[in-house]
Amino acid sequence: MTNLRSRLQDASKAHLPMILTVYILCQPLIDVLTGLGAQAEHSVTVGVVVRALVLAAAFLYTVFVSDFPGKKRWMIYTGALVGYLVLFMAYMFTVGGLSLCVSNVKEVVKTFFAPFVLIFLWAVYKEYGCFVTTQAIAWAGGLYASVIPIAFATHTSVYSYGNSGFGHRGWFYAANEVGCIMALVFPFTIYHCVRLFPTLTKKTWWRGLLAVWALFAIAISTNFLGTKILFGFTALYCIIASVWFLVQAIREPSRAHIIQAVAMMAMTFLTLSLYFNSPFQQYFDDVYLKWLKRNPEDTVETWDEAISYACQGTWLYEMIKTNDTFAMIDQILSRRFISASPAVQVYTENGPLAWLLGVGYATAPSYSREMYFMVELDPLAVLVRHGIVGFVLYYVPYVWFIGWSIVQFFKRPAQRLASLSYSTTLYCTLAGFAISVIAGHALVSPAVATFILVVGMQLWAQTEKQNKLPLKKRNAA
Repeated sequence: MTNLRSRLQDASKAHLPMILTVYILCQPLIDVLTGLGAQAEHSVTVGVVVRALVLAAAFLYTVFVSDFPGKKRWMIYTGALVGYLVLFMAYMFTVGGLSLCVSNVKEVVKTFFAPFVLIFLWAVYKEYGCFVTTQAIAWAGGLYASVIPIAFATHTSVYSYGNSGFGHRGWFYAANEVGCIMALVFPFTIYHCVRLFPTLTKKTWWRGLLAVWALFAIAISTNFLGTKILFGFTALYCIIASVWFLVQAIREPSRAHIIQAVAMMAMTFLTLSLYFNSPFQQYFDDVYLKWLKRNPEDTVETWDEAISYACQGTWLYEMIKTNDTFAMIDQILSRRFISASPAVQVYTENGPLAWLLGVGYATAPSYSREMYFMVELDPLAVLVRHGIVGFVLYYVPYVWFIGWSIVQFFKRPAQRLASLSYSTTLYCTLAGFAISVIAGHALVSPAVATFILVVGMQLWAQTEKQNKLPLKKRNAA
């Protein structure tokens, strides 16, 4: 057994960096195949199978193969997660029997993909110094961006929002999820493409064409997908990066810096100018802004009859109807509190065990109403589905990491800002947290969580590297 473990460790050291890179580069393909499978109404999609296998492999490797400093503490955390899941399933069994347990399995696996894969990534990083590079993330971003314009040009794209006919999600399954992924990876693609231009030669001109295509595809996807998250975070990054490159060109004038500044400003202009008469503008003006003017009752009447019925009489829905401030917040969040109201109602009325362990994802006979409707905001979803214990084990560590990231930035702000690579990674890390809090579909979605985790690991690695440098030493961009 010891010999087998040693051989596995040797193989891991030799091949894990390449395996992780290939896995990240395959994410767009996995999501396209998942979307096509869902369109064909397959009960099991490629994404479900691949990510379930990745979760199982990550768990087995971390527990039985890895050997890294601090493993004991991480195994305690792993044991706490497993122990909680055992208690959760035991509680589900007392509430609704074996059928309720089975009904919860799929969503539980999706939700807890993030913490177990995080432990795996940490083990690999501490054991081999291995993490997913920003170049790999950038390439994945270019591949994601390419899907939407190609699908649109070939008239094979699917509408992002079928009820409104606005936005194009290409061949992907869910516009919200792929929009969150693109918001996390596009800044890396933009950064690497812009930095590439001054290095081009007669022999590497083709790389310039790839970079131009990637930037063009990003501008198209940002405006054609039709989600606020993607447009907002990509446009904001373009503006910030333009300022950064411009300041660099002014402070240190050179051919390379001027080319980068001009390229970045051109990218910003293209992204913002495409907004006018784009599918996103149509969605924003004709759907989202009209939603803001609707009262809650009118909104609910347009929804599916099942969720409209389940909302009635819930304390959260009544609060939205009677509190103008809360109603406005709900409107800005695209009525996410209304859709969550049935599940929140079930959670609050089912007593101490439900408050501690959660009410799960499926409706039990003892629940007062159907509550399988999506709770999209990640913190609320984790609290309702998995209770206080699940929330403390799952979401509190993520909040701690975000706090740590902010504190680390302010310890060396000049040094952090001097590196656009670091600033980009920090920006995407904070964007991931913002998406998790105000939009959802982030940590609880394996596809999105994959990029939240690898970006977070990249930030941790860059921070450790910078912290070893003298405070006065500036980093390369």
